[in-house]
Amino acid sequence: MARRSQLTWLVTVAALVAAPLSAQSWCQPQKADSGYVALTGVTLWDGTGTPARSHTTILLHGERLAGVFADGAEPLPPGTDERPLDGKYVIPGLIDAHVHVATDPSGEDSRVRTERRLCRALLGGVTAVRDMAGDVRALASLQRDSRVGDIAAPDLYYAALWAGPAFFADPRAAAASAGETPGSLPWMRAIDSTTGLHQAVAEARGTGATAIKLYAALTPKDVSATVAESHRQHLPVWAHAAMSAVSPPQMVAAGVDAVSHASLLLRALGTEGYAAQMKDSTGAMRGRFDLPVFDSLFAEMRRRGTLFEQTLFIYGGEREKLLPYAAEITRRASQLGVPILAGTDSVGSGDEGGWQQPNLHQELRLLVQEAGMSGESALTAATRNAAQALSALSDRGTVEAGKLADLVILDADPLKEIGNTATVRQVVK
Repeated sequence: MARRSQLTWLVTVAALVAAPLSAQSWCQPQKADSGYVALTGVTLWDGTGTPARSHTTILLHGERLAGVFADGAEPLPPGTDERPLDGKYVIPGLIDAHVHVATDPSGEDSRVRTERRLCRALLGGVTAVRDMAGDVRALASLQRDSRVGDIAAPDLYYAALWAGPAFFADPRAAAASAGETPGSLPWMRAIDSTTGLHQAVAEARGTGATAIKLYAALTPKDVSATVAESHRQHLPVWAHAAMSAVSPPQMVAAGVDAVSHASLLLRALGTEGYAAQMKDSTGAMRGRFDLPVFDSLFAEMRRRGTLFEQTLFIYGGEREKLLPYAAEITRRASQLGVPILAGTDSVGSGDEGGWQQPNLHQELRLLVQEAGMSGESALTAATRNAAQALSALSDRGTVEAGKLADLVILDADPLKEIGNTATVRQVVK
């Protein structure tokens, strides 16, 4: 991934909390020196599986990491800007694996609101996002501007949405297709048994999409055929974990690369079992996700490397009764070795006003406090695993020499308390 020739962001976040400024002032690009910068004395959790290590130096050069080593173990290049950070903690830049920032660019997702939302995400430690369908005309512009540093925003990866023809009466599809016919576009495509998949996939790739997202109103045959052609053209496929005519085991067997929404895995129980769960107001069925149907599904997901993005954050309000089930499903999947992604379905607020944290910090807390994951596993879900979902692990997701210099500097240890991911001191991007 080519991004820029110099380090673009070295943002001090603590000052925003102490004395919030207007979004227009704290979201202006702040160019940093393109020479060597050494962050010394940090405790680093690098996301590779190596235990966190203290007294570490991270050497940056331009947009890349030039080295990671123990303090004093290697000489610094002449002229290095040395920045002591004793007592601070560093993790890879966080990735929100499920956002929607351009569903309605003429309304709720206006450019002003979206830039505000993305700036807050960046200042809260989110250095990349996976947009799960929207108006690609707006998404491509945001992607370009974030990558070259014209706006303060995470790097943006987006999908082309495919669904059955019945879906495209949905007002969201109309908003994301404004000025055109929903279902007829490379990024909003209605497919059925008559669709020329080779051409349709090629057109989706031409939009700059990272993947195709399968959403609704499809058959198992549609899903399998789409996955086969997309993979032939080296394009990943992301999907809802189930559709009305496609069960979770069928979705996984078709070979999709990532599935979304924990509650949809309840459909693995079949129609009657799913209905029983939805009517279970007492919670009596909670904790019964070690059933053979789930263990078989999770074993297959682990075998295939199918990524599972559960979006626990969305289970509030009217959906709150689903949180215990979604959390227990996530717990069991994690226990059986399914790779977990951290995504919110809502990156954060675009409203006017002062500093607000992105929602990913709450998702991480839910993964630990409700789904029983370790802090390290939750962080992995928002770093290395999420980078894998983006087909971007060679550039991001871990702190290693040669990768992009996307770092979050924290005041407190996130492995001791996952809520400490919100103690952001600085963000490097």
